[in-house]
Amino acid sequence: MGLSAMRDVLATTVSRKALIAFCVLGSAGANAATISVSSLSASAFDSHTPIPHSDIAQSDGDGIVKAMLSCATERYTHGVLGDAIEAGCLVVEDNEGSVFKLDLPKSQVFEDLIPRIADVNADGKNDVVVVRSEQGQGAALAVFNLSQKQLKLLVDTPSIGKGNRWLAPVGIADFTGDGVMDVAYVQTPHIGGILKVWSFVDGDFVEIAQSRGFSNHRIGDTRVSTSKLADRNNDGVIDIALPDQRRNNTVWVTLFPEFTVLESNPLSSQDFD
Repeated sequence: MGLSAMRDVLATTVSRKALIAFCVLGSAGANAATISVSSLSASAFDSHTPIPHSDIAQSDGDGIVKAMLSCATERYTHGVLGDAIEAGCLVVEDNEGSVFKLDLPKSQVFEDLIPRIADVNADGKNDVVVVRSEQGQGAALAVFNLSQKQLKLLVDTPSIGKGNRWLAPVGIADFTGDGVMDVAYVQTPHIGGILKVWSFVDGDFVEIAQSRGFSNHRIGDTRVSTSKLADRNNDGVIDIALPDQRRNNTVWVTLFPEFTVLESNPLSSQDFD
């Protein structure tokens, strides 16, 4: 079955299992010159087809209220998320019903299945957070927002620096109790996973913590992240639960007041329900 036919068949069976644990509780402009952006009619959102196994994100509030990974492509040969198909574009709708589409250059794809809507820069308007991968550079976590009626890159983490190296998002929350949004992911979860946490400060991401020994994804699994966010120690600050590298234990960590392992228990699938 060709890619076009596959898209038509799978369009009616797109997964709705968005475990936004990547829960929603680099530098901007790095590739702005090569990104194609267009404003579309309101009906254009539903005219696009989400890539197989992906989820259409929806939210209330101002700014972005719907987001879809579309423009299926096989130009990035990695396939950690169950098949060889990745997204070549991001389609969003704002709270006024306007629709915008961002096409990546041919060297890049969105290597993700869940666009995550959150107000990362605390301006009162929703942004969207996705994994963007590039030939020869691997994955980065990228945040896009609507500015002057255009869908633009707001901020991104540095790329891993090697092709076919991926990261599995964990969550978006204030992990340090300072009132600033942070993002967390596990870099290379299949080969020596490193938990990294970044805080949005003065228009850019600043890395505030990293720790080795975690794996929140299995190769080929369409569940993007096995993780959970909750206030485990009841101190009013969100904590993170992840499987360890061998996936034998569930490890709870906190970043408040500093990075600390709270507990480690035998892993159960119910830990992440």
